[in-house]
Amino acid sequence: MNEPPTAPLIELIFDRLAAADDVPTETAEMVLAALTSDDDLTSALAGSPTRLDPRASTGEGPAERIWLKSVTVAGFRGVGPERTVQIGPGPGFTLVVGRNGSGKSSFAEAAEYALTGDSARWADKTSVWRTGWRNLHHPDPCWVGVELRVDGVATPTRVNRAWPVGAELADAEVTVTSAQGRHASLSELGLARPLELYRPFLTAAELGKLAAGTQSQLFDALFAILGLDALTDADQRLLRAARPHDTTMKEVRGQRTALVGALEGIADDRARRTAAILRGRSTVDLAAVTAILDEPDEATTDQAVLLCRELAALAPPPVDEVTRLAGQLRDAAAEAQRHDGGRSRAALRSAELLRLALEHHEDQGDGSCPVCATGTLDGDWQAAATQSLTELRLRSVAAQTATNRLTALLRQTHHLIDDLAVPEGQCLESEPPVGALRDAVAALRRVPGEPAELADHLAARYPAVVAAADAARAYAEGFLRQRDTGWRAAAADVREWVAAAGGLPAREATLTRLKAARAWLKDTGGKIRNERVAPFAGHSQRIWAQLRQESNVELGSMTLEGANTRRRVVFPVSVDGADNGTALGVMSQGEMQALGLATFLPRSCAPESPFRFIVVDDPVQSMDPSKVDGLARVFAELAEQRQVVVFTHDTRLPDAVTRLGLGNARIIEVHRAEKSVVTLRPGSDPVTRYLDDASALAHSKEIPAEVRGPVVAELCRSAVEAACHRVIWQNRVARGVPHADIENAIEAASRRLATIVALALFDDPGRGGDVRDYLLRRHGRQAVNAYQACREGVHGAYLADLPGLVADARLLATALS
Repeated sequence: MNEPPTAPLIELIFDRLAAADDVPTETAEMVLAALTSDDDLTSALAGSPTRLDPRASTGEGPAERIWLKSVTVAGFRGVGPERTVQIGPGPGFTLVVGRNGSGKSSFAEAAEYALTGDSARWADKTSVWRTGWRNLHHPDPCWVGVELRVDGVATPTRVNRAWPVGAELADAEVTVTSAQGRHASLSELGLARPLELYRPFLTAAELGKLAAGTQSQLFDALFAILGLDALTDADQRLLRAARPHDTTMKEVRGQRTALVGALEGIADDRARRTAAILRGRSTVDLAAVTAILDEPDEATTDQAVLLCRELAALAPPPVDEVTRLAGQLRDAAAEAQRHDGGRSRAALRSAELLRLALEHHEDQGDGSCPVCATGTLDGDWQAAATQSLTELRLRSVAAQTATNRLTALLRQTHHLIDDLAVPEGQCLESEPPVGALRDAVAALRRVPGEPAELADHLAARYPAVVAAADAARAYAEGFLRQRDTGWRAAAADVREWVAAAGGLPAREATLTRLKAARAWLKDTGGKIRNERVAPFAGHSQRIWAQLRQESNVELGSMTLEGANTRRRVVFPVSVDGADNGTALGVMSQGEMQALGLATFLPRSCAPESPFRFIVVDDPVQSMDPSKVDGLARVFAELAEQRQVVVFTHDTRLPDAVTRLGLGNARIIEVHRAEKSVVTLRPGSDPVTRYLDDASALAHSKEIPAEVRGPVVAELCRSAVEAACHRVIWQNRVARGVPHADIENAIEAASRRLATIVALALFDDPGRGGDVRDYLLRRHGRQAVNAYQACREGVHGAYLADLPGLVADARLLATALS
């Protein structure tokens, strides 16, 4: 297989499954389903079609190349008034230099916080430390922001986080704008996941963690970068799907053993035969067990047993239900009493007469009453008669409703009482619980005639019936337990077990499919993992080769090993050619720092990362000079393709960049004055800085020449010495001289200007007497004059023309370089 390392994982798996003739179709379907979702896996297990789209890309991040244009800070950490660090467009190396407390790291933290909403540097800090994030001198406005450039897009993408007065760190107001407009977060631009995978920020605190921290965390980080986290997700889905089947199978096997033990204690032929089947072969004949369970109980003529079985089945309605029925009956009787039957019938007859009279009036009009011949049927009579008819009808309807309800409740009550049948049999008549039940039911059946009395009778007598029934049932159950061998209860358990065991073949088949999918995925995933980690391992080795310099520790190919709780990243090493196993046990602190960089840089510079920049804060800690040179070379090499932005207080890194002539590295110096006023200015090499300061002092008119002269001469001497140091380092490093030896040689020769210049010119500090003639022959009188003035320093007579001294010293420094 020669798939590109950036190909979507599911596409790689699909291609390998298609090319593998020995993989069953059901295993392939299971693997693909597990790689997509729980729903697809469930569908595959059920034999239903899934929504698989093996050619769908799983990429989450944008394909654009994103560059860092600027970082702005105001009122945040060590920066008071607003300041902006501009980063050169396109690939390049930017060094932001400043002493501790200058505010330089505030820019690194601001860039990280603006994009990610957090800072790795703060991860292990206490809450008290975190409270100092707002600048004390200029707390408002308080905001940080980055400006990003996307290839091919003219409008920059800006990400700002601002804190109103009184807001906490977590309450930042986030503003994200791009060429598409305003966005709620970076997720809408597809940057959230890439920021997590290829985090382009590194602090000194993280360096140690990357190599010496939790191996599982580093494993997970690399696993995700390699696009392999889907393998872990798929394995977990398969494991979750297998767990209930495995658990059920173990439970059923355990229940089988328990059932055999229970059946052996039952004196019943059916129990004995069932136990023999369960105890036998590994595969139980479930049909034979079911046949035994379906055998009818032996017929019995024991009247006591038959009677007790009927008593055990008694289930009279609950007391509260019957009490509620008695209350309803009592209310219905009272309601019917209010609508007395005789009066209701009289009301119905009156209503009928009024209806006929009203119809007569409607037909004949006003006139005398046809019944009594004395009254008059007119309009007033009609209104009164109509109202009376309505009232009579309502009274009749209410009376009829109450009567109907009472009749229904009486019928329900009588049915309840009649249904309380007590099993007949003389064999248990002498048993008190049975006699008490018969007496209670007999008393309840002596019902009074009036509905209200029946309701009271039911409420008073029925609780005794239920209590007697409970006692009789308890007696019957105890009687039956004494006669029962225990087969009934055991048979119920066996029947339940048979139902569960009947599903085991299907569960075993499903479990076999899941295990086959896991095994194939583990084997193939390991191969893909090794293929994908190889470029990272190679990049780490190349970086280590430059960083190790004089270290006798050689780094082998990084590998990812193990899984689940045993996952780790292995850095095999050899010391002086001897294999020493893992790197973590033999490296010094500086070597661990270098190993952390060798791990971080390939991760942040992965080809799949959309970010074409990395921001590194204080990477030089604990490194010896040789590794600083190696680090400078590593950064310079990366800067050919990416923006490399390094914040450091250690002057060794910028000195190494200048000394080694590593391209066009840009240096920005950060200075912090009172009240957190930060200034940014272009940096320069030590020679230029000394000469520029000397020139400014030489042209000053406010200080007398006799005061300025010694200082200008001393600055010129420092510039010459710095030029000598650069030449000595360049020459000796090129010859492979160890860094420690170079430092010792410079320190020994720096006591006198003649010896350090001789070391630079002749590589021999003992030839100090030859320096003057060499300079005269090669560079003329000006170089000699400057050399003499720098040697004499405060005792020199070069005070008449201080600007001329600076110019000559500049010529001498150039000549030495």
